[in-house]
Amino acid sequence: GHAGQSALLESRILYPRRKEKCLQFFYRLNGSPQDKLVIWVKKDDGTGNVRRMEKLHTITADGEYHWKLASIPFSVQTKFRYGFQGIRGDPAKSAGGIAIDDTSMTETNCPTNIWHIRNFTSLFNSTSKGDYIISPVFYSSEGYAFALQLYPHGRNSSPYMN
Repeated sequence: GHAGQSALLESRILYPRRKEKCLQFFYRLNGSPQDKLVIWVKKDDGTGNVRRMEKLHTITADGEYHWKLASIPFSVQTKFRYGFQGIRGDPAKSAGGIAIDDTSMTETNCPTNIWHIRNFTSLFNSTSKGDYIISPVFYSSEGYAFALQLYPHGRNSSPYMN
């Protein structure tokens, strides 16, 4: 293909019950550094047709080729579709492409804090019971700061084994 070519993947028509929405999915951009993933919503245009498009978010390649989680908040009260548009960057500098997986759309607010632990298998294999890691500092919607401790094998006092 040529630079600038695109493909569009759309959901079926959805009928909302609540205004707030959260579109979550995993994505991986391992092609050209100019690749883009654009997330759209198509709304009822007032005539009963779902064709009024609104761009929600654009994700660009950042040179990191691991899976990432996206949480895209939006509001809509009429029937709608959401869609993913992949736009090809420079095909001469591409060794892959754009991948999306585990897409979910909920009628709730998106999470404000996500702790992504990379290479959990390695962490699990290099720790023992009682060892823990600490999350980055997160902030609640009320402004409180907090962090989490994760014990991959459980606390020393835990009765569970293996």
